[in-house]
This record gives sequence, structure tokens and C-alpha cells, in this order.
Amino acid sequence: MLRHLHVPLTKPEDVIPHLAKGKAHWKSEFSAKELAVAWSRVKNDFPVTVKSLLRTCPEFRDAELIDGFFEREVDLGTAGRNSQTDLMVVVGIGERLGIIAVEGKVDEPFGDRVSEWNDGSVEKNERLKVLCSTLGLSPGDVGEIRYQLLHRTASAVYEAKRYRCDQALMLVHTFSPTNRWYSDFAAFADAMGMSLLNSGTISSTKICDGVNIRLAWVKDSFAALV
Repeated sequence: MLRHLHVPLTKPEDVIPHLAKGKAHWKSEFSAKELAVAWSRVKNDFPVTVKSLLRTCPEFRDAELIDGFFEREVDLGTAGRNSQTDLMVVVGIGERLGIIAVEGKVDEPFGDRVSEWNDGSVEKNERLKVLCSTLGLSPGDVGEIRYQLLHRTASAVYEAKRYRCDQALMLVHTFSPTNRWYSDFAAFADAMGMSLLNSGTISSTKICDGVNIRLAWVKDSFAALV
């Protein structure tokens, strides 16, 4: 598969063939459709809520949307499936580039906890070791953390390195009226040693593999009307 060549998105529905379950995942009030509509309805810019969030962080305050790739697969460097980020955004930060890895959510959890995902196989132990090394974590301390949060954040780091930039943000863009699963996200931020005041703010910075990574959570209203 040629992973570095992309077809332009002309309408939100162009995302459907790239979804894990195709049209089965394309429903209003579900994250795939909500995220695609929210980011597609503004021309070459960020959704209003995301733009307001970015303005709270000096490094991303004047960020410019350069490119965005829905369902971006990132090689994690170990045996097993790639991490498939809902939306990988390349931004301009002055004369430099930065990466925003966007994870869309409504009611979907962040997958299994690491202790549930890790069956003790050589492959999974090796992947966990590599992810934790990238993020500055100990494999023995992340059993209660949601596995998806580990590899999505590591993906942001790896993409930043691939683009030769040192600024990255892993952003959860939720459409849940109740901020469902925020507690799992906050637990991950705490495990990372990153100060996160509350939803709607950007965390403190952690240097991971030479990349300044931040975490953020932004809440939005449903975007897909039909």
C-alpha cells in the first residue's frame, strides 16, 4: 500500500472507504461522521472550538492548518497493526511545522486497558516496551491506562519526527454532551506527568524522543445534522 500518497477530500463522505467498517461507522452522533463534518465545514481552517483551544497555548496560538489526513496509519515500529489516527493534522507554526493528532469521540471508550490488551505474548510485550520507552513510561505502571491513548500519543511523536518537527499535540475532539471517558484521559495525563487543569485546556509539555508533546481535550456540539 502506498501510504504517503493521498486523494483530496472533496466532501465528508469521502472518508467512508477508509473507515474500519465503512458505512457501518458513518452515522450521525458517532465520532467518524461528526469529526469529518466538523473539520470539513470550515475551509482550510480549524473548527471554532479547536481554534479557541489552540489560542490558549503560546506554541500553537498562531498555528495554521497546512494539511490534514483522515484515518492516517502510523507504523509503530513493532509487529502488529499500525495505529490509525482519526485525523492527523500538519500545522504551520511560524517558520516551522507541528503535528496535531486528533482522536474523535462520542460514546466510544479508548479501547481496552493495557492489562486487558496485553496477553503476555512476545509481540505485545515488545510493543508495550517500545511505546513506553517513547513516552517515558514504565511498562509495569500502565496496566490501568487505556492502550489506545498510548499508541495514539506515540503516533503524534512519530509523525512529528517524520516531518522533522519538534512540536506535537494529541487532541481528543469529543462530541459527547457529558465528556464521557474524560476520566480515563485525565488518568493518562497524570501517568505521563503532564499537568492538565481540565477539559478545554492544553496540558504542560513533556519531551518524548526529542518531541515536545502536549495533550488536550476539547468538547464540541454535534456537527452532523443529517
